[in-house]
Amino acid sequence: MPDRRYEVRVTGLLSQRARDAFAGMDDADVTAETVISGLVHQDEQLHELLAMVQSLGLHVVSVQQVAP
Repeated sequence: MPDRRYEVRVTGLLSQRARDAFAGMDDADVTAETVISGLVHQDEQLHELLAMVQSLGLHVVSVQQVAP
């Protein structure tokens, strides 16, 4: 399975602690949202990423696959 790049947009700006939870992923502040993005090698990694978002109590605005 080829690597796929995903962007997860969440409401608000993340604290440093929350950013640290997404080690290996990129993050960028965009207006009143944060975009967390990175390569996903297996479907399981996408599920783990979304589970981390949920465990931190973040509100998901969107999840989309983007060009690598």
